[in-house]
Amino acid sequence: MLDVHNDAAPATTSPSDNEVTRLFAGSMRGKSMALALVALAFASFALLVWLKIISPLVRECASAWSALNAESAIGDVFETNKHPGTILVKTLDPDLLPRPAKEKAGSVSRTRRLVFIGDIHGCLVELEALLQKVRFNVKHDHLIALGDIVSKGPDSLGVIDLLRRYNASCVRGNHDDRLLMVARSLHSKPGKMSNGLGPKSHSDPAAEANDPVKRMAKSLSTRQLEYLQSCPIILRIGHLKAFNGDAVAVHAGIVPGLGLESQDPVSAMNLRVIDLKTHMPSHKHKLRGSVAWYKLWNRYQQLLDLHKRFCKHKGRESERHTTVVYGHNAREGLQIRKYTKGLDTGCVKGGKLTALVVDGDGKQEIVQVKARHYKHKSALQVDVLRDGGLETPASETSS
Repeated sequence: MLDVHNDAAPATTSPSDNEVTRLFAGSMRGKSMALALVALAFASFALLVWLKIISPLVRECASAWSALNAESAIGDVFETNKHPGTILVKTLDPDLLPRPAKEKAGSVSRTRRLVFIGDIHGCLVELEALLQKVRFNVKHDHLIALGDIVSKGPDSLGVIDLLRRYNASCVRGNHDDRLLMVARSLHSKPGKMSNGLGPKSHSDPAAEANDPVKRMAKSLSTRQLEYLQSCPIILRIGHLKAFNGDAVAVHAGIVPGLGLESQDPVSAMNLRVIDLKTHMPSHKHKLRGSVAWYKLWNRYQQLLDLHKRFCKHKGRESERHTTVVYGHNAREGLQIRKYTKGLDTGCVKGGKLTALVVDGDGKQEIVQVKARHYKHKSALQVDVLRDGGLETPASETSS
């Protein structure tokens, strides 16, 4: 009998329809979940962009546009904040403005550069080092101190003397203002001060030893006091080629939409944050509805030409782009933007002392020197701005 061998491969078993369906469904669920995760990630990213970038930008632009349309709405409020014994606005001598190294006629300009310097706080060694680094020439350059030239550091009186010797311009800072207030208070009390400035108070020597501001006020010479008193709140500088427009110097900041003569002196020495709706100075640094003043100022300047083109607002036709050079805000450090230049870089706390050098050819340069960390005692909190109002320090109410 013949054996028959079948060499054909055994037939494979194909998956059932149910298995195919399950595999297909699982694959679709995986794709759907992946698409959902992608959509969720995109939505989260879009929300983050809206919350962190677009929405703040829209609010800032809306607030700046409102300031352009305003008729100095908060001017009447600031009228109640008159600051005795201050010069609100002073204009820099036009002869001190920087000019090109060589005029068209070939003659050398008398003044070639402006040198703006941030908060010095009595750091004389750093100031001298910085002036040497920028190759400051008193015959051709002009120095502008941005306030807080005294207090905290080791040699405030030496700083005043150096600025006087160089005929430097200055603006009043909150620490300078505090020193002048104490000097004025001492002057109004009975008795005679040893430096001849006025009356001498009969205060507790132990308490006085713990008040460096009062000690410094008693040490001021007549000329040093007069120099500090001559520092305006705002210095109107004029047109600078480097900024492609006008420039002003102030210690802390300026409220957009108000003329310089309508600015509040206390705010100009303490300002950091502005309420977007009211345009009033505020201390709500991280709360919705407030923004750093310099951000709003830059938005205002960016919208100025557009506003003048489409909105014939009385009083804005002649307004020109203005750059603000300021100090005060050491917590944010160097802040260089198109229309604002913040130069307080924490010199007295071991940071840097910063200069902005501007020449007549349109060049601007940042120059810095490192500083020591000086330990200091502050008699009281001098940053008195509180959500658009004034708060009297406790030690003042008792004197």
